Amino acid sequence: MIRLGTYQSAPAFGTAATAESRARVRSRTEFDPGRQLELFDEAVGAPEHARADPLVPSDTSRRSNGGRVRLTLGEAARISREAVKDKSYRKTPLGQLVGRYLRWFRNEYGATDSTIRDYEAVLARMSLLLADREPLEVSTEDLREVIDTWAMRHARTRAKVTSVIRAFWVWAEEEGHVPFSPASKIRRPRAPRKTAPLLPAHVDELLLSCARTSRDRVALLVLLDCGIRRAELAGIRIRDFDLARRQLTVFGKGQKERVIPLRGRIVMALRSYLGEPLAFIGRRPELDDYLLYPEKRTPDRRVHWADPKKPCASNTVHRWWYRMLEQAGLVGHGGRSGLNMHRARHTFATELRRVAGVEAASQALGHSALSTTLGIYGHQDQRDLEHAMEALAEARRSRQREEG
Repeated sequence: MIRLGTYQSAPAFGTAATAESRARVRSRTEFDPGRQLELFDEAVGAPEHARADPLVPSDTSRRSNGGRVRLTLGEAARISREAVKDKSYRKTPLGQLVGRYLRWFRNEYGATDSTIRDYEAVLARMSLLLADREPLEVSTEDLREVIDTWAMRHARTRAKVTSVIRAFWVWAEEEGHVPFSPASKIRRPRAPRKTAPLLPAHVDELLLSCARTSRDRVALLVLLDCGIRRAELAGIRIRDFDLARRQLTVFGKGQKERVIPLRGRIVMALRSYLGEPLAFIGRRPELDDYLLYPEKRTPDRRVHWADPKKPCASNTVHRWWYRMLEQAGLVGHGGRSGLNMHRARHTFATELRRVAGVEAASQALGHSALSTTLGIYGHQDQRDLEHAMEALAEARRSRQREEG
């Protein structure tokens, strides 16, 4: 039976406490998925009095053939999503501790809302899968089984999940909720090292020539010539541009601010954009306007509503990018995949690294550690190899001329 009492950390971790914890681990019984459903008032076919009291055993958790109820993947996914949305995963002993961690993570560590959402999604699933465990009972093998539910995902995803779980248990150990972290022995998976995917050659010229408004042209140049992220593009306001100093202030991950110098074609495009009325709005851009803002379009793609004072959602920026690609003939009608926007960032960073070095690329990208930039852009790419082969061929030709 799942215990739903208020979780309390052990005041001490002496021999007696450790022995008691081990005894509880040995006495654990197999987790019943039917009881998991009861935990969130979702037991299918359960009587009303049983759903009202999650501690009441329910015979409906067993089928007529005596076997246990088994959740389909769809049901499990639905329960997980709803448990995160309504915070009901915190009814579990481990979920209560996760709630404390997220409160600390937000208020003391200063994590952003998007980071909190990412961490909570992972830790909520851990709480649900280990709903029959007290924090002191969780073992390394338990956590490996939790991580294994992401087994079919990319190695980078599994590495991120592992980092989230390890960070939670390090905090639990430091705060005295457990004597040691059961995740300390778990290693991050080794992700295959691949070159960063770039945009095809001369795509920037094609995109810019097909941009229909000066606003779209400036937004494209911010991507192509500044290497910013999608979320950063969505948050740019007109006041973030300083045309006199030729610079752009960007607010990136972790609420970090960085200033990017503006040079070349983007300066000319920005002057033109600031001096023209906005399409459909009929006035010049104002300081508190967003560069990209929500628009409503007719089936033939004509704008019939727009609000520059509101920011675009992430998926709206994604659709805008693919609309630009479609106008340039780079994707088919209605295409929404194939040339990810992040390729523009990779292309910018690779080209900047070639001419100015990896340190300049790291600063422009807003990476907190140079090792992050080195891990992505520090290797020699195909063009570097081509230049090396050309240099080798020229050296051989020079040698032959000298010998002749």
